[in-house]
Amino acid sequence: MPAEAFAFSVPFRDLPPLVDEWRERTCVAKPSHGVPPHVTLLIPAPPDLAGAAEALASFGPFDVTFARLDRFPGTLWLAPEPSDPFVAMTRALVARFPDHAPYEGLFKEITPHLTVAQGEDSGAAETALRPLLPFGSPAASVVLFEQVAPDQWRENAEFAL
Repeated sequence: MPAEAFAFSVPFRDLPPLVDEWRERTCVAKPSHGVPPHVTLLIPAPPDLAGAAEALASFGPFDVTFARLDRFPGTLWLAPEPSDPFVAMTRALVARFPDHAPYEGLFKEITPHLTVAQGEDSGAAETALRPLLPFGSPAASVVLFEQVAPDQWRENAEFAL
């Protein structure tokens, strides 16, 4: 499979009750497609498990707080705090896989985010989610997701932090 069919992400498996209704309704990467709430580290990514394990070996688990919603054009997202570990993990993966720039190099800065809504319903999602903030979740692992069909992803490997 081409490298575009793989992504390294930090999953937040305890957040579906809070965000998955909006993600399922509005997002391209839906829970029903096998994608949990997550912060993407590197997409496209190579399916190099040994290289990823080496790049991520120095990182440990940490607690994340989601206290703020923000926007990209057409996208509502939660800002993870701290964000520095996500940036550092992305940089470590890019250093190990220099031919794989995050999002194919479309953005100059690395902006860790957890997408919760896309499109016209993002305003309604913001209204519904804002009163729930803040909430926390542990960042305990990095998962290599593999796209196995246009609308289906599966976990290929997991790296404990």
